[in-house]
Amino acid sequence: MMRSIRGMMLALLAGPAISGQTANSPPAFEVASVKPNPPTATGGGMHGCFGGPGTSDPGLYRCMQATVSLMAFQAYGLKLYQIGPDYYADKTEFNVTAKVPPGATAEQVKVMLQNLLAERFKLAFHYQKKEMAAYDLVAGKGGSKLTQPPPVTEPAPSAAGSPVQKATKIARGGGLINWDTHDWSMDTLVMRIGQQIGRPVFDATGLTGKYDFTLSFANPTLTAATAGTPDSDAGPTVFEALEKQLGLKLEPKKAMIDVFIIDHAEKTPVDN
Repeated sequence: MMRSIRGMMLALLAGPAISGQTANSPPAFEVASVKPNPPTATGGGMHGCFGGPGTSDPGLYRCMQATVSLMAFQAYGLKLYQIGPDYYADKTEFNVTAKVPPGATAEQVKVMLQNLLAERFKLAFHYQKKEMAAYDLVAGKGGSKLTQPPPVTEPAPSAAGSPVQKATKIARGGGLINWDTHDWSMDTLVMRIGQQIGRPVFDATGLTGKYDFTLSFANPTLTAATAGTPDSDAGPTVFEALEKQLGLKLEPKKAMIDVFIIDHAEKTPVDN
């Protein structure tokens, strides 16, 4: 899609209205302060966007030392391989402090940030197709080793008598990244793998269930450019771990990917 898009034309999120806002009004922060990052700032301290629903500070969302490109990356849920050259060329930083309405969800906060970028920075952008290296996740020669867990009617009690809620655990240590997953679909798995290798990954396994499994592979984050070769001998690459531990394989391919291109953004925010 080559035409420019303005955040003010966003479709409304489905679901109940946020407290204090009507069902027909676009999701918006109750109060939002946008200030230029002082030129004397040393670059230390907090950097990026954080807070809001699901965090220890659900009523406050902040973007500190953040460029418009970085805020757009967060607001539109972009992957690293989707960002255009303007992301790295953008050097003007801002500090945003916004009050989140009660009852707002994390997805609604993303739309609030989109609307803030449209209203305060007059952000306009388009998506441009670009061919790039990608991968299909497929079953290995011996087939997938994944098995669906049996249905659980009640959580197993702990030693103290309270139900034990199983959850995904991601740990790093000893040069390894360890995933101990619960109820992961293939969509979740390919999304996580894509984050590790910095390339688009598509599900071609044909597996439609949700699975519990463990996966352990070498850290630091691998890149497609090095064909999955880690910087240390700590353990298998994510490519090797998928095949040996899960019976899955990453097959290289070319794919047309939507890249986010910024057409316009004000350097001085409106109604600052």
